[in-house]
Amino acid sequence: MGIFSRKKGSQASEEEAPETEELIGPLSEEDHPDRGELLDAGALWLPQVEGATVQFSVDKRRKLVLGVVFVKDNSALQLQVFAAPKSAGLWDDIRAELISAIAAQGGQSRQSEGEYGAEVLAVMPAPGANNTKATNRVRYVGIDGPRWLLRATLTGRAATQDEAASKILHEVLDTVVVVRGQTPHPPRELLALSIPRKEGEEKESERPSLSLPERGPEISEVR
Repeated sequence: MGIFSRKKGSQASEEEAPETEELIGPLSEEDHPDRGELLDAGALWLPQVEGATVQFSVDKRRKLVLGVVFVKDNSALQLQVFAAPKSAGLWDDIRAELISAIAAQGGQSRQSEGEYGAEVLAVMPAPGANNTKATNRVRYVGIDGPRWLLRATLTGRAATQDEAASKILHEVLDTVVVVRGQTPHPPRELLALSIPRKEGEEKESERPSLSLPERGPEISEVR
């Protein structure tokens, strides 16, 4: 069973079948070895979310896929997965660093407990129309897994904890599978993603990438 699975208990009597467990993500490949209809994006197997477009943030200079972005109903959710040590998770330390970095950039933040654990809700300064000042809301969700950290960065409507606006969070995180592999990686190193290819699909250089609003600090890679 995945360490982040949530148990689906039935109200069966003693004579009925015993309580079963349904694995709900994020999961590791060891818990969900059958990819099925999930899209193979390297270190992540991705769900096909109805009504959502999927785009990839690509650093062309380094030829590196930085993250995958789901866009739906005026919300954007970016996923990034990082290597973590065996001994402990990273999210507690990363949250503290995020809060400090957000303040250094003139933003405001607070911590809140969500369905996936502790979150950071931020309001970041941003340029507005006609040289005015505006703000962008950003929501950070982090999930520690076995030797990995999955981080979701939400902007748009889903940056709030409104249940309806947050639907995309469940549609992605409850199904996504992390393929960590056995290759050693330094803690916080970005695990390699790749763009799924289908027959007749445009080349990577022709694929547009999404420009997300200013999200605040990123996780530094440690080599």
